[in-house]
Amino acid sequence: MDNDADATLVAVGSRLRAIRKEAGLSLRDLATRSGMSASFLSLVERGECSLSLTSLFGIARALEIDPAEVVGAASNSAPVQAEFALWRDGGRPAPKSVVGEREYYGFSAAVAQSGLRPMFVRIRPTRVPLPRQSHDGEEAAVVLSGTLAFELRDEVIELSAGDAIHLNSQTPHTVLNRTDSIVEAIWLTADSATAAHHAPH
Repeated sequence: MDNDADATLVAVGSRLRAIRKEAGLSLRDLATRSGMSASFLSLVERGECSLSLTSLFGIARALEIDPAEVVGAASNSAPVQAEFALWRDGGRPAPKSVVGEREYYGFSAAVAQSGLRPMFVRIRPTRVPLPRQSHDGEEAAVVLSGTLAFELRDEVIELSAGDAIHLNSQTPHTVLNRTDSIVEAIWLTADSATAAHHAPH
């Protein structure tokens, strides 16, 4: 891992620790809420372990914050109050945050009472696979380029460009890029309360 990556992991860990303490939670409290181990969270806070998408969204839900706040992507300025947000290919800006082999680009509209969180993600080849995690809510991913491997319980599902997956996030899962090329995907997550609200009646 290079010095820039090391510095990023340390900065992310420090922000996570500050947010957790501001919420008045111990590592054990956060572990219980997120379904992750306290030892794993401790490694993340010390900057010794990167966050997978699953871990990032799980921690954000547990802390009841936007994932961008965990990785420091939120700016200090007020958010733009737009009724819609677009992601267009070509001329992409720099990523809002880089954590390990993952680059996060957030884009979302100012939709009242929305629990839907869309992100564009670039995933470089996975160096250290992370354990399967589970958390509340649901998520869907659409692979735009490359091949992404989903490990769901004891099953491995490979998604190529144009493939998509929708899953209950309580299913133990993790994501791996086992190729030598970068994978690009659109990721959508929603907490269980939002999913119930939008479910057909």
